[in-house]
Amino acid sequence: MSWDAFLQEVAEVHKLFEGDEKEAFCVRFAERNLRKSDAQVATGLNISEVTLQRRLGKVYGILAASCPTLNTDKKGKFKILRDWLKNECDRYQKTGQFPNSPTTSDLGMSNKAMPSVQLQVQSDRTTQNQEDFYVERPPIESLCYEALFQPGALIRIKAPRQMGKTELMAKILNYAEQHGSKKVYLNFRQPEESVIQDLDQFLRWFCTNVTRQLHQSFQINDYWDEEMSSNDNCSAYFQEYLLEQIDCPLVLGLDTVDRLFPYLAMAQDFLGMLRAWHEDAKILDNWKKLRLIVSHSTEVYIPLDINHSPFNVGLTIQLSEFTPVQVAELAQKHGHSLTEAEVTLLINLVGGHPGLIEQALLELKKFSDTNLEQLLNDAPTDAGLYSSHLRKMWQELQENPALVSALKKVVEASHTVQLESKLAYQLESLGLVTRKGNDIKPRCELYRQYFRSCLADIA
Repeated sequence: MSWDAFLQEVAEVHKLFEGDEKEAFCVRFAERNLRKSDAQVATGLNISEVTLQRRLGKVYGILAASCPTLNTDKKGKFKILRDWLKNECDRYQKTGQFPNSPTTSDLGMSNKAMPSVQLQVQSDRTTQNQEDFYVERPPIESLCYEALFQPGALIRIKAPRQMGKTELMAKILNYAEQHGSKKVYLNFRQPEESVIQDLDQFLRWFCTNVTRQLHQSFQINDYWDEEMSSNDNCSAYFQEYLLEQIDCPLVLGLDTVDRLFPYLAMAQDFLGMLRAWHEDAKILDNWKKLRLIVSHSTEVYIPLDINHSPFNVGLTIQLSEFTPVQVAELAQKHGHSLTEAEVTLLINLVGGHPGLIEQALLELKKFSDTNLEQLLNDAPTDAGLYSSHLRKMWQELQENPALVSALKKVVEASHTVQLESKLAYQLESLGLVTRKGNDIKPRCELYRQYFRSCLADIA
């Protein structure tokens, strides 16, 4: 078997490579390219050197499970992997055995059981306390802390994706725990679709996970009465069992509740129950122990009775974009001292979007030989550092032709435009646009450029 054929087989056997990473692996380590520089290979692929190195970084992370010497912060990973592959190729020629796939050697599962596992490179952020990277947005934090001391408190955090909702919720939950409360965090992305669609199953999942995090014994079946509604059973379980067992406040963080919005009846019942709990805290002692934190995308575009909605009571927090000072602070936390010009360059492309800014900072840290301007040059393309994020958003958009048409109108205009209310809410919830009154514009220049290119040939 030839060397290049061996590379193709390695990629297939591991079943871990997709698209760009597979191409980067097979081309960079091809026989004809082993003596070439990254810059020369990148030119042949019609991408930047930074993009090639970023894709190879993912390859090294994937193969590190089989080649442990790749687990290093030092340079020279190309040589490490090249030498390891040569040894494995020689071994294959003698024994017919391919390098062990991480799906079998490290995860204890057969290839049949996990046909398309993808192992991701851990960023520096995962190796440190997440709060080390938190940038405060006064007076938001102090308002939330103050609200926690109110019996039956309800805090609602709304913002598009990657704006810091989960980070703020974690900050509040940790503060509550440090001041004598119990905390529980639930992300509504977790349950399976079949569970989300059935109120009774969902409430059982809900009660089970709260019970588990409180380290209490499971008594759900004792409180589930077939003669009563699912909401009544869930409420009884909380009031008569979970809250009865504790003598301190319980702060319950419910993240991404907009996962429920497509299921109208389900969402109305569950959200109505949360509102009832908030109201009951004004009268009943056990409910006074409960504090709720709810996060969701920008707008709730499902019909909710004003008297049964948790979204028009309590404290509402709407997260805004980072200021230049906050961008510089986040950069410092990641070990970068950005100049004023660099901060401006970054904001001009992605606005003050926390998630996109942090992604750029993480990439900048990986490639110490690259400056910010070089990193951002091809950012609005499928070859840039945001390629995965942009393609994912594009795929989501294509599932809704009405949103595609609406976004085309926005990105092609040289001024703000107006859209039908629900379409504007949905695009804002995706984080693609900003809205001031009825005026809509792209959230940032990155989105304007990328999606204008995607939508150019669509009528």
